[in-house]
Amino acid sequence: MPAMTAVARSGAHSPDRDLADIYGARFVAPGAQAIVEARPTNLYFYRAFVGAHDVAVELGDCVYFLTDDARTAVVRRGPARVASRHLATVVRGYMPEDRTTTFQQGTTLPYVNGCSTKQLFAPDRPGDPTLQLLAMPPHTTEQVHHVHATVRVVYVVAGRGTSVVGLGDHVTRRELVPGAVCVLEPMCPHHFETGAEPLVCMPLHVFSSTGARELDHPMLHGTHPIDR
Repeated sequence: MPAMTAVARSGAHSPDRDLADIYGARFVAPGAQAIVEARPTNLYFYRAFVGAHDVAVELGDCVYFLTDDARTAVVRRGPARVASRHLATVVRGYMPEDRTTTFQQGTTLPYVNGCSTKQLFAPDRPGDPTLQLLAMPPHTTEQVHHVHATVRVVYVVAGRGTSVVGLGDHVTRRELVPGAVCVLEPMCPHHFETGAEPLVCMPLHVFSSTGARELDHPMLHGTHPIDR
């Protein structure tokens, strides 16, 4: 399997797609299938199965996935086999307890620019993976332009927004709609924006930086602003 398998493409590469590739972003449209996995240079191994897949999870690994109705999140330790319709991300070398949670009650922790978050699966210890729920109101950004030190695998739950990737005049914008998946490699310069609609998405942090307190949680401390 190649180091990174992106969305199947037809015809020549567009400049926007090539630019996203350069900076380390992958976008998968709703209903499409793809497998995206860690590059050889990454510190932590993951493999994201986007769309309909039968996923085998080995002993020593775990998988984060959504139920068929996309209303419940699950983390399950291996050995296991999961039939996933939306997104299933295998994380190597992490073996948490099996957990299940709904995410219909909104968010509980403040973020920036009017945004908020919830830890759907908090890290057992600082550094462990965490699945978050990010809510962005209309007409805002979820941060200034920034990078993360580790990968983010993002599923769009509801609403509409835009992912902005790149630096200076070399920027590409990709629409975020329900069911879309965005994978942002470590140090990928980016931010999300909203227009007239809110946006709710679910980022998996393959590595987290802290636990969970009011103004001390992974969504804040895993984000490093940069000058565009």
